[in-house]
Amino acid sequence: MKASKKAAFRLFKKHITRLTTIIAIVLVSVGFMSGVGEVENKIKIAERDLYEQSRVADLKIISNNPFGFTAEEIGKVQEKFGEENVKTGFFYEAEQNGRALRYYIQDTDNPINALELVDGNMPSAPNEILAERETDGIQAHSVGDTVVFTHPITQLETEFTVCGIVNNPLHIYNKAEPSFTKDTDGEYLTLGQVYYTDSEAPFIVNDIYVHIGAKTLGKLFNDSYVENVETLRAETETLLGASATVLTLEENIGLYSLYSYAEKVGQIGIIFVVFFLLVTLLVVYSTMSRLFDEERAQIACQKTLGFSDWKVTKKYVLFVAVGAVLGGVGGFFVGLLLTSMLYNGFNLQYNMPRFPNSLNFSYYAMTFGIILVATVALAILSGKKATSGEPAKLLTPKAPKAGKKVILEKIPFIWKALSFKYKSTVRNVLLFKSRFFMTVVSVVGATVLVFAGLGLFNCAVNYGDAESLMAISAVLIVFSGLLCALVIYNLTNINVSERTREIATLMVLGYHDKEVTGYIYREVYIMCAIGAVLGVPLGMLFVNFVFDFIKFGSLAEVEWWSYVLTPVLTMAFGFISTLLLRKKIVKTDMNASLKTVE
Repeated sequence: MKASKKAAFRLFKKHITRLTTIIAIVLVSVGFMSGVGEVENKIKIAERDLYEQSRVADLKIISNNPFGFTAEEIGKVQEKFGEENVKTGFFYEAEQNGRALRYYIQDTDNPINALELVDGNMPSAPNEILAERETDGIQAHSVGDTVVFTHPITQLETEFTVCGIVNNPLHIYNKAEPSFTKDTDGEYLTLGQVYYTDSEAPFIVNDIYVHIGAKTLGKLFNDSYVENVETLRAETETLLGASATVLTLEENIGLYSLYSYAEKVGQIGIIFVVFFLLVTLLVVYSTMSRLFDEERAQIACQKTLGFSDWKVTKKYVLFVAVGAVLGGVGGFFVGLLLTSMLYNGFNLQYNMPRFPNSLNFSYYAMTFGIILVATVALAILSGKKATSGEPAKLLTPKAPKAGKKVILEKIPFIWKALSFKYKSTVRNVLLFKSRFFMTVVSVVGATVLVFAGLGLFNCAVNYGDAESLMAISAVLIVFSGLLCALVIYNLTNINVSERTREIATLMVLGYHDKEVTGYIYREVYIMCAIGAVLGVPLGMLFVNFVFDFIKFGSLAEVEWWSYVLTPVLTMAFGFISTLLLRKKIVKTDMNASLKTVE
């Protein structure tokens, strides 16, 4: 094996924990970014597939005449849009027991607004009727139920048997859906019952559906679609005059709100992708910078042997690239799982179409590509800085930080009240400013993400009708928590690795395990606490920006407990991370203090 390969192998073996941490951080970031980013695309694909397969009507034309449309009016619509694109029927709605009853007489085999059979059979006899599936608003029915219907004109009662339960693509909303009927106070009633009977030629036609399709209008709910549909609405209103009211899918609460929430998820994804990316790159940069500092002697030896700066640097670039690639590969599968989970989470609010099987790598490729290129670039920049000195200079360890008074020493009544171990902790925290700021900024970033997840969850709960965003916020909280824990673990691990001589010296002096770990832990907890406290006000600014961007919620709707829970969670993640490193600290070889070059 060549010397360069052996050196690379030793690097990977020696810093396997650091490599694993890079893999984990990239996995969490890529998994979250690609998973959330792809949800909007999957929902839109599924919604457009449903639109085409069920030939969902772009226009619903309601007659304002109690006797319905004339044959001439129906003919005008069929001539304009093509008879095969028009579905006619009878539509009736009235108040019943405080809710609206809706009744359709239409050709149930017509492919426009094709009914999906959930249970039972389609009507085969005159006294059979179909019932809409149960939702939070629509009453539940079972096959075999008896329904008595009073005819709106003749007032004759007819008894029907429910032969099947169906899902109308215009009724994908699982929540209470408003009807067209108002109560005595002028408020629209909630839709309570929906029935369909079969007839190719109802005695009165007061309801016309028109499906035009994406080839003419453009992709569903895109700007071109909305403009084209509005044009056709205006033309149809001109064609029929005051005798008709024309509605579009923008008036359909289910389809339009699903599309709207999908866009909000996409917008949330864009914002948090940037934030996750920044935190990830900050951690990777910190990791590589400190790795190069630890490897000064190795770098100096290689330069002395005549290795070029790039040849010295490339094994470190390979180190971070392997970590990023392995994390990215794992992130792909995590992203697929996350997209599926979030998509299915929309079933709480909507009767979602089948999850699209098509694979789309564009969002994953973009997020992973950015992280890979950026991490490699940061490694190259760190390497260039680390190899810029002369070998003789690099062989000499960095001079220890000059001791000086910290700010608390200038406040006597506080400083004198501190014991020696706490004075030592404060000095260590404030003396190494780069380490302090890197840790605090990383913790602040992770804390902001946790607060944002909690704030979004609060607003979704207060809204009362945004379960899909509740699912997104729950995932955000989990992934932000994971990122926060990984950030603290990684930086603490680096801190411990850099201070083995210091730790070993404490052990030689007779410090017990609890005292040694406390020496390191106190510093970590102080920096975590500072990051957690600063993260809340910065999180407020970030959340306010998010709400303005997605046009949903407000900072006033964030519950008080989110302000308390955010720093508590951050400290909890810090506590867990330090516990995981306890074994590494107490197993430090005391002889290390004697081997270190003075």
